Amino acid sequence: MNLLKLTYWISVSIVITALFACTRYPQALELSGYTMGTNYSVQVIVSDKTQVMETLATKIEETLTDLDQRFSNYRDSSEINQFNNYTGDDWFEVSPDFLSILQQGIKVSELSNGAFDMTIGPLVDLWGFGPSYTQKTLPSKTEIDVLLESAGFQFLEIQSAPPAARKTKPNLKLDFSAIAKGFAVDHIWELLDQAGFSSYMVEVGGEIRTRGVRADGNNWTIGIENPLFNNDKDSIEIIQSVVPLRDMAIATSGDYRNYFMHEEKRYSHMLDPRTGWPVSNELTAVSVISKKAIDADALATAFMVLGAETSMELAIQEKIAVQLTLIKASGAQVLQSPAYKNYLSKYITDIS
Repeated sequence: MNLLKLTYWISVSIVITALFACTRYPQALELSGYTMGTNYSVQVIVSDKTQVMETLATKIEETLTDLDQRFSNYRDSSEINQFNNYTGDDWFEVSPDFLSILQQGIKVSELSNGAFDMTIGPLVDLWGFGPSYTQKTLPSKTEIDVLLESAGFQFLEIQSAPPAARKTKPNLKLDFSAIAKGFAVDHIWELLDQAGFSSYMVEVGGEIRTRGVRADGNNWTIGIENPLFNNDKDSIEIIQSVVPLRDMAIATSGDYRNYFMHEEKRYSHMLDPRTGWPVSNELTAVSVISKKAIDADALATAFMVLGAETSMELAIQEKIAVQLTLIKASGAQVLQSPAYKNYLSKYITDIS
C-alpha cells in the first residue's frame, strides 16, 4: 500500500527534529524522512537527550534505505527485480529479510484463499499503478487474462535453509507494495527494542507499531481518516475514529486515494488477484490491529478484496481485530469485529 492512510494527533516533521522540553522528563525525540516512496516517522521516548545520539538516526535511515533497495520494483538492481527477471527453475538465493516477507505473504494468501497475492506485479503495471507505466489506462480483458496465467502464489516455493525461492512458472513476478512497509515498521521496531528503548512509535507510509507510552504517560493515539472527507483537510470530520495503540500495530487500506477515472467510473489501485480487475465492492477502507505491522498490512489488503461479509466471517473465525468502512447510499457505515471491539474496550469504556 502506498497510501498515507492514518493521521496522528501529533505533527510529523519533514526533517529530522528533536522535540525537547527543558523542564519535562521524559522527552520525545522524533526522527523522520522519506523512504519506500512515502514518509516515515519514528518517535522515541528518552529520559535524557544524550541517550539518543546521531548514530540512531543514521542507523534508522540506513536500515530503511537497505530495505527499499531490496524490495522496490522501481529499482532495476533491487533484490525483488533480480528475482523477477530470473526465469530459471532452480532455487534462487534470497536474503533472510526477503524470505521473511515471502513466508508471511504466503501465509496471508493461504488464509484469504488468494485475496492477498504478491505475484500480481505485471497486473499492477498493466493497470498503470506500477513502475513500468505512467499513464493509467483501461486494459483489455485479453491482456488481463494473459497476465493472470503467469500469476498465483501457489506457483511460488520457498525454503529456509539456505534462504531461497523458486518459481514453477517462469514469468511469475513479485510485488511487495502491500506488505513491505509493514515489514519495515517491524524491522525498525525491533532495532529500537534491541537498542534498549521501551517507549516508541514507528510509522512508515501509514503503517504503525508502538511500544510503551508517550512522554506524558498516556497511550499513543492514532486517528483513522474518514474516507468521505480525506480530501478536505479543514474538515472537522477528517478523523473517523481514534484508536489507543499500546504494544500493537495498525494498518489501514483503502480505495479512495490512488485511482483513475474512465468513462465516469473509478478504478482503484486495489486489485483482486483472482480476477485481475480493481476491487469493486462496498468496502472503501479497512483497518486492522495486530501484534505486528506486517500482519496488519497484508490483512488489510486481503479484507479489501474479500468484501465486508466474507471479511467479517474470516475475522470472527480467526479472531482478527478489524474495522470495515462501507459506502452506502446514506453515507459511510462502520463495522467492527468482536476482536476489534474487545481491544478498544480495554481503553474506551463506551463502545457503540
